[in-house]
Order: sequence, then structure tokens, then C-alpha cells
Amino acid sequence: MYAIPSLILLCVITFLLAKGAIRVLGKERESSLYLGKLEKKMAALVFRERTLQDGIARLQTEEGVKGEIKERFNVTQAGEHVAVIIDEKRVSSSTQDRVWPWYKKLLFAIMGNR
Repeated sequence: MYAIPSLILLCVITFLLAKGAIRVLGKERESSLYLGKLEKKMAALVFRERTLQDGIARLQTEEGVKGEIKERFNVTQAGEHVAVIIDEKRVSSSTQDRVWPWYKKLLFAIMGNR
């Protein structure tokens, strides 16, 4: 029905169009992944901005400035005292001997106590 050269030309055109469509789909997928990364980064930056704004607001008060000085330079005002709390060292309550892996047990059985 149709001439063979026109069928071949239509197949080549179809192939080129399909190849272009596949590239566009790949770019769309890549762009959506990049968009997701950018949205996560934006959310982290918005959180950081809020944290910084809260810190700035705290430092604009006299109490905030005093608190920051105490925290950074480990100083106290007149009449204040510092209490240092030290935890006791905890001793292991386990009485079980150390468990050796199977290969060390085998080596000890073969070599003895060397």
C-alpha cells in the first residue's frame, strides 16, 4: 500500500521522536529529584533562620545578654555561686567472664595457654 521509502522515513522520524520523549522524561525525573533536595534545604534554612531570630530576640533583652555572658565565659554575678556536680563512677555489676568468639576458643584449645 505505502511505498517502502516513506515507511522507512516514518520509522526514522518515530524513532527520533521517541528518543526525544525519553530524554524529556529523564530530565523531568532529574528535575523532580533536584526540587526535592532544594525543598529539604529550604526547610533547613527556614528552621535555621527562626533559630537565629530567636537568639537575636533573646540577646536584645538584658537577661539574655547576661545569660550568654555566663554561658560563654563561665562567670557569675556578685552574690551568685556555682555548684559543680560530679557523678560517681559506676562499677560494672556483671560478674560474667568475657565471652570469647568461637575462633578464639578453637585457637586456645589447639595452642594452649601460650
